[in-house]
Amino acid sequence: MMEGIPYALTLTLPAKSMERVTPDLLHRLIDVMLKYLARRGMKHFHWVIEFTAKHMPHVHMTVWMSDTHQRWNPKTHQHETVDNDLVTVTGIVVGKWLDVTADCGIHTSGQSQDVQLLDGNAAWLSYVAKHTQRGVWHYQRALENMPSTWKENPGAMWGHSRKIPLTEDSVLPADLHAFHQFRRETRKWCCSQASRIADPKRRAKAIQQARRMNRCPIRELSVVRPISIWIPRTVSAAIIRGLRSRGYMIGRDVYEWVISEMDRLRATGDDPDRMRALQRTFAEMMRG
Repeated sequence: MMEGIPYALTLTLPAKSMERVTPDLLHRLIDVMLKYLARRGMKHFHWVIEFTAKHMPHVHMTVWMSDTHQRWNPKTHQHETVDNDLVTVTGIVVGKWLDVTADCGIHTSGQSQDVQLLDGNAAWLSYVAKHTQRGVWHYQRALENMPSTWKENPGAMWGHSRKIPLTEDSVLPADLHAFHQFRRETRKWCCSQASRIADPKRRAKAIQQARRMNRCPIRELSVVRPISIWIPRTVSAAIIRGLRSRGYMIGRDVYEWVISEMDRLRATGDDPDRMRALQRTFAEMMRG
């Protein structure tokens, strides 16, 4: 339930200036941009620093803007209301980025910057899911892919406004059979979504990624590996309803099974280790 209109920003710097761009400098530029946008109706923000294969950092930022903002008109000496549409936000973002970088002696191009209107929050959630599953071995995270001036102390690589509204976690217990089948159904949905991409190269890559999304070479991790993408709540609910209709234990079914199994073990006195394990499981489910 995010307030405001979401925009995706990509802010870049010219390759020839990268030896001069220290972590402190880039973080100062981000801070100036955020304070500037806050005065023009920004409600929330989320940003990530990533590195290209050519060792150049760039900033991906999502900002949620109010419908309008107040601007001082020096000709009339009055404040006027300005609509925060795509053209206005693009001008605000690109214009300010060129100004603050020029003040530091870095002359970049407006054509290298990008501002896009997000169609709801689904695109942002998808990107965040992709961002959070990348480890330090990923080329956009790896220390060896950073410029020499960044390797010792790169500073924060992402940040947010700390006022982003969050909903309570939805906890739905399931046994491993149901969990594994849920991952398979999710993979089918991802393959279906990938097959609809018009560009043949992007479609082939997306299908390949979707097919291997649940693969993991380490068996201990493979069994419990979570879903690595964001999918809409409606899709998750539809998959869960389908699984329950096919007899998989999800939700209340799991509670009832655990309780009945503990009752059986109490009556027979068999397997005290299993009894303790079930008690811990039940306690965790109740906390959830």
